[in-house]
Amino acid sequence: MIEDLINKAKKDKRVDIDCVINNNIHMFKATGNNKNEKAILYVHGLGANKNWITRFYRQLLDNNIDVYSIDLVSHGNDITSFKKFNVTNCVQYIKDALNYLKSNYNKVYLFGSSYGGFVILNAYNEVINYVENIYLMCPAINFCEIMEEKVGGLNIDYYNNHDFLPLYNNIKIYKNTYKEFKKGDEFIKHNKFKKVFIIQGDNDTTVNVNNIVKFCNDNNLKYKIINNGKHELYGYDSEIIEFILNN
Repeated sequence: MIEDLINKAKKDKRVDIDCVINNNIHMFKATGNNKNEKAILYVHGLGANKNWITRFYRQLLDNNIDVYSIDLVSHGNDITSFKKFNVTNCVQYIKDALNYLKSNYNKVYLFGSSYGGFVILNAYNEVINYVENIYLMCPAINFCEIMEEKVGGLNIDYYNNHDFLPLYNNIKIYKNTYKEFKKGDEFIKHNKFKKVFIIQGDNDTTVNVNNIVKFCNDNNLKYKIINNGKHELYGYDSEIIEFILNN
């Protein structure tokens, strides 16, 4: 599905499928024929890449919002070693991309999915004054706990006998990265958030819908639950776009 969307995007004259900023950040860029005043920056999930935004860019452009998406550290076209894949470096990529956009647009928005939502929330205190709103789709608000559960009882002692934890798509989680993930969970749990809007499926087996509802209620955030929606809400693109445009 995504590959078909990527191939179509490559033929779209409004799209630059892989430009590079700051000599290191790979970016998808889709800009309208007219000079738009708004732009949205998409941050993908674990094991994905910037091109996942091809699900949404056409609808956003149709509503006069230019669309950007970045490859996080060690993902997509980014060839950085997984030894440097951590929350700190991913947050820096977001900050650098926002600085790039803020010089060209009056209003900038953030849009993150799954792990991308986790990183955005960890970047919150450093970026919230530079964006209008933050939209999150199935955000992994307790990413480390989710990873621990998926792996099966993972804890720090695992690294006594292993250099890294291997995951899908050749992902490697090193000890220092794991420790940052733990801190990231705690930050999200204890920080307060505003201007964040969340859309979540109630049939998501990765991100628990009850955790999302509690998080939103604790922070007085607006949210929408998609009936029968699974992780990343494939098949509900129109509902996601509508949620973004109406909030």
